[in-house]
Amino acid sequence: MKNILLGLTFGVLFTLFSCKKDKDNYTIPTSYNFDNVDFSGQTNRLDMLTELGNYAKSASVPNAAALDALKMKNMFNNINNPFADTSLNNSGKKLADKTVSSEALIFEQLMDSLAVASSYSSNGSPSQGNPGVMTNSSGTKAYLVNANGVELAQLIEKCIMGACFYYQATAVYLGEGKMNVDNITVTPGLGTTMEHHWDEAFGYLGVSKDFPANLTGLKFWGKYLNDRESKLGLNSTLMNAFLSGRAAISNDNLGERDVKITSIRRSWELVVAGTAVAYLNDALAANGSDDAELHHALSEAYAFIYTLKWGGNATITSSSVDAILVSLGGSSNLLNINFYGISNAQIQNAKDALVNNFSSLAAVKDSL
Repeated sequence: MKNILLGLTFGVLFTLFSCKKDKDNYTIPTSYNFDNVDFSGQTNRLDMLTELGNYAKSASVPNAAALDALKMKNMFNNINNPFADTSLNNSGKKLADKTVSSEALIFEQLMDSLAVASSYSSNGSPSQGNPGVMTNSSGTKAYLVNANGVELAQLIEKCIMGACFYYQATAVYLGEGKMNVDNITVTPGLGTTMEHHWDEAFGYLGVSKDFPANLTGLKFWGKYLNDRESKLGLNSTLMNAFLSGRAAISNDNLGERDVKITSIRRSWELVVAGTAVAYLNDALAANGSDDAELHHALSEAYAFIYTLKWGGNATITSSSVDAILVSLGGSSNLLNINFYGISNAQIQNAKDALVNNFSSLAAVKDSL
């Protein structure tokens, strides 16, 4: 009997050891070609913002047709068949219901303000209190600004990138609520619930399945990730974290999954902060020499700084973000920003505050 019990004990231990060994020894693919992957909902939302952003920016030329606020809101909520791509109208997806709930109404109010500003596109010399279209010093680019010198089309697009795409990927789908779920039952085409949630987070990055070897078709965050590659070098880091984390989930190695969640959050957050610093550098260069490029860069920078509030397990606190926004635009409220009369000292202070919170940017802060 003793020998039998010893044999059974050895067998159980051998089985447990073998399972653990299998968990730690698996192949990580070089592209996102796992079994049962579907992030079509995320692709739909990226395409929706593409149409919404293109429409919003269509008024950024002299004498452009005025924009319809209701049309923009319909795109945001996917009602009344607003999209030229009819598959989006029938997708059952919308941007609004995945956007941070406190921000959705604010975005719609920005759309109202943009529609008002667009009726002044014939004004080629906007100033404090007077909306219009600013043309840069080379005559190659033009930007519609509101009465406070804010390019609302960029603010709307980039803030949705932040409070919808970035938030959903890093705070929601990679958060405990979406990760502490079933990882056993496989649904054909979707994988386990945990695998599917991971895939949906990846879908918001806006890159190809074989990124960064393939740089075609980059959208939104994928584009800005690649734009910062020469200085931050995060293309492979972020992609490999998504690949390794997905492989870890499929092999039930949840400790490794959690390591990769941290890597994704820190790398993506650094792209956001680095992009904000890049636009602040543009603003510093343009201030006093090119008002159009100044107001464009400030609008972009403000939106990316605002985005830092919505990351999962963020490095920077929301109150610190608000303080930087106030120093840059006079308010942390998207509806009350004013860029007229801004000094280089204000812009530099915002840049310094970001670098102080993200020390890895210090070495490249002036070249981003």
